[in-house]
Order: sequence, then C-alpha cells, then structure tokens
Amino acid sequence: MKTKKYLLTFLYVYLIAGFMSNLPFVSGYILHRFDGDVFKYSNADASFTWHDTFGFKSSPISQCLIDRYIAKFHPEKKNQQVYRLYRINPLCFWRWSHYLITSRDYEYRSWKEIEPNRVPYDPENRYQAF
Repeated sequence: MKTKKYLLTFLYVYLIAGFMSNLPFVSGYILHRFDGDVFKYSNADASFTWHDTFGFKSSPISQCLIDRYIAKFHPEKKNQQVYRLYRINPLCFWRWSHYLITSRDYEYRSWKEIEPNRVPYDPENRYQAF
C-alpha cells in the first residue's frame, strides 16, 4: 500500500513537472539554458547545417529556411532532405513540446554517416552553422 502511494506521488510530480516545463515561455528558457548544443540538423552532404540554440534572437529551423537554401543553391534531390542529428529521448520530459512540434518533421540520421560526405565548411555561407 505504501509503495503504491509513493508510485502515484512520483507519477503526479512527473506529469506536473512535464506539463509545466513544456509551457512555451518556460520550455524556451529551459531548452536554451540546458540543451543549447543538442538540436542540430543537416542535409546529406552537410552543405546545409542548422543549430537550434533557442536564444532570444535566434530563429528555429523552418521549412521556409530550407526552401530558401534550395532556391539559392539548387542541390541534388538527395541533398534537399534535411535530417535531425539527435535522437529523441522520451525521458527528457522538458523536450516533449519540441519533439512534437519540430522533430517529427525530420528523420534521424547520425552525423557519423554524413560527415564523410561533407562539403568543405564555408563560414561565409549562412546556411552552414557548423
């Protein structure tokens, strides 16, 4: 009986913390503070790379940004798809809103698969963040 009570208390606290940490203003702050290095995106040859830092003036990845890259550089069809370079971890409850809103639009691919095909890094290219 006592174990059941502790389990229910833990579950309630976990769900409340998950809900509170995924409110928009709280979620943005937490993601910026603790997960600023996690959310990276790239296409197959790394001519387009994006790093979501969740800073005050930084914009998140969007399809509009990807479309501008495609219109400007006209990459091959295989290099037009953008992949997320991070795995989804359901235990990180403060990331759930980001996972549900943004991450579901991008397939996962490891950076180890992309890096050997990488084009040279050009710091002047606004579409290469790293």
